[in-house]
Amino acid sequence: MRSSVLLASAVYGSLSAMTTALSTPECCSALAKDLPKNVFTSDSKAWDTHNKDFWCRCVFLPETSEHVSKAVQILAENDCKFSIKGAGHSAIPGAANIHDGVMIAMAWMNSTDIQDDYIRVGAGAHLGEVYKALDPHNKAAVVGRFSEVGLGMVVGAGISFFSNSEGLAIDNVVNFEVVIASGEVINANATSNPDQLWALKGGNNNFGVVTQYSLATINTAGMLHGGVITYPESSFDEYAYDGATNETTAGILVAYNDAVDELPEIMQPWLKVNYTTNTLGKKTYGELAEELNGRFAGDGFVQEQRVFTVYADAQFYKDVWFKFRQWFQDYRDIPGFQGSHGNMPITPRQVEEGVKKGGNALGLQEGPQDKTLGIIYFGVTFQDPKDADKVLPAHKEFVESMRKLAEDRGVLHPYIMLTFSGYDQPAIASYGEKNVAKLHEVSAMYDPKGVFQRLVPGGQKLPARK
Repeated sequence: MRSSVLLASAVYGSLSAMTTALSTPECCSALAKDLPKNVFTSDSKAWDTHNKDFWCRCVFLPETSEHVSKAVQILAENDCKFSIKGAGHSAIPGAANIHDGVMIAMAWMNSTDIQDDYIRVGAGAHLGEVYKALDPHNKAAVVGRFSEVGLGMVVGAGISFFSNSEGLAIDNVVNFEVVIASGEVINANATSNPDQLWALKGGNNNFGVVTQYSLATINTAGMLHGGVITYPESSFDEYAYDGATNETTAGILVAYNDAVDELPEIMQPWLKVNYTTNTLGKKTYGELAEELNGRFAGDGFVQEQRVFTVYADAQFYKDVWFKFRQWFQDYRDIPGFQGSHGNMPITPRQVEEGVKKGGNALGLQEGPQDKTLGIIYFGVTFQDPKDADKVLPAHKEFVESMRKLAEDRGVLHPYIMLTFSGYDQPAIASYGEKNVAKLHEVSAMYDPKGVFQRLVPGGQKLPARK
């Protein structure tokens, strides 16, 4: 397979040298000439459905990997800029859409195919579709916890209901079917193109267009005991502690992965704290993912996320929460404003599972192996883009001040989780110089002309090579 990849790349390089870049309308016309039923412009309903945020020139909706292959060949040979949209959940501007370019929207490639120990999923599927396909079979995949999120999180990191027992979502991909820069459709797995497999585990959209994911499945009881508990601020001292645990069946606060009628003893303290609401009960994974999704603000809002990582420290968690609450007050009168802050633990067991399953690009295994990490998340959502100049710089400044506080206290870890990062945060650089250098090597091997660096500008890109 490697020789065929290099040959295809060499052919692509010779073609690129002889072509002239087309204008964006010409790029759309070139696609429509070969695939007329899959290209949509501003006078079509499909264009409006998949182009809500800001305006690409045309939307390309492939139905097969061969369609994607043809599109990548046309776009690469003519230096056409494009974006790749799965579910479009990323809050980074340009990650899924592109101004005055071509959007490859994977929505029509959303099939699921259940095998004995894995499920094949089209790149356009939402996670809710994955859970609902597997629930009747008493199986689940190690993917995110919100039904409307897409499979793009699987090339970023991915925290799931099963993280403690199975590792991150990226560690549970059996195979990526991916279209590389030459237009060739390859499989990346443990035995075929394993370097591409490693790079896609954290490498985002820098290595090709993933058209299908084969995700390892695990057996479940069919139901779990889960839901959402909300607490008043007066209860903070009782629940603000290091909640990470190496118990493999516990997803703290949200889910206990067994079909029990009530939480086990290890999690009962959550119910002894004074709470405001409690939706805990027996339900399927798909039902819980749908319930959690209902907490999103919905489409059409402005959103930004920022994140950093610390070594678990209960006092730091508490201090950050109270500082966030103080900061939040200045923006409560902005229409549609919501502020979010959370701490998502990554335990040593999770990191160990990633190593056992072939490793990934994140670099987490390079640090101390006996310390729990906390992913410190912040998000803001509001209704009117006119308020962006007031909210977004202040949000960035606040998060950076909390990051500096972590650094001053000696608890800061370098990792920046890509799936929750801000557009200007160096997520991939945080993987460490060794892993970044290896990512560049893989990129040069499969994409020698830098198609996915030059022509796909949105999202988190590889940092400049040193």
